[in-house]
Amino acid sequence: MIPAVFFLIGFAGGFLYRFGGPAYQLLIIPPLITSGLPLPAAVGGGIFLNAASNLKVLYHPQITRHAYKRVGMTIAILSLPFIVTGKQFLSRLNVLPGGSAVLIFLFSTIFVITALIAASRYRHYHQFGYEDENPLPPGGLFWKYPLTAPGLTSPRFITIGRVSLVSGAIGLCTGLAGLNTRAVLEPLLMYLMGLSRQQARATAFFTLYLVGAFAAVIFLSDLFTFSGAELTFGSLCTGYLTGYLYARRLERYKPQNPEKSIFLAWWGLSSAAVLIGSRAAGLASLYTTALMFGSALVTMLGLTLITLYQARWNEALSRSNVPQSFKSL
Repeated sequence: MIPAVFFLIGFAGGFLYRFGGPAYQLLIIPPLITSGLPLPAAVGGGIFLNAASNLKVLYHPQITRHAYKRVGMTIAILSLPFIVTGKQFLSRLNVLPGGSAVLIFLFSTIFVITALIAASRYRHYHQFGYEDENPLPPGGLFWKYPLTAPGLTSPRFITIGRVSLVSGAIGLCTGLAGLNTRAVLEPLLMYLMGLSRQQARATAFFTLYLVGAFAAVIFLSDLFTFSGAELTFGSLCTGYLTGYLYARRLERYKPQNPEKSIFLAWWGLSSAAVLIGSRAAGLASLYTTALMFGSALVTMLGLTLITLYQARWNEALSRSNVPQSFKSL
């Protein structure tokens, strides 16, 4: 286990999560799997980092101002048996000869779906306006009609059956693949319970704070089941924190336009191609991890360059408008 490799993986994950959004939380676990870590340890490491990213609820309580807290607490409590069930499936996959291939195929499928949704969002926002002006996401990728209309919250949509369905989905995703992320929970809250995007985001933050804490306790014993675990996860967490803080410096230049969706689509398709291609070609784990990081590096450079370019363009535009402002006076 090379500590520098895990530091770079963590750096890419922290940077892209802070700068690109919750969909990039999918980045951490596949490189950990391909690097040879036991499946419960790899998934547990991703769960811990995802849970740490939700700690902002403690020092930014206004994030959950519009949250349905009782609904969130119910979802978190009901997800506990599903997290344990997902972990049992993961433990069985860990002892099978092709168990890691199942998770790699699962993540590859998720990457492709993420890329297609990002491309669909880019086309939608390009035609109808930016995300802030159009709070509703585009229609379903595979199913045209949603189960409920996001933004039309009604008590008849918040039922025991729907809450249990959301709890089971987020619990199994967390226990089996470490997907305790807003990219999974927000659409469930919007299309199953009819919450608006603002309400779904706030409720997801509050819910995942609890779900992440529960899952972290459940997977705690699996993190140190191999030699060098302390150094491995220490490097991973240090890299994640470094990337997160570095992206925070660029946050004031954060692009608020559909261009982010293009980079997300590129990252999803390239990551899926790397996972499937390297598995089919039988590449060594180090090469696969390097290719995964290369895809993330291109995405990081692209986001940084376009953000700095837009910042300079806006600054130059504001300066050029100064003489006109004085003339209008």
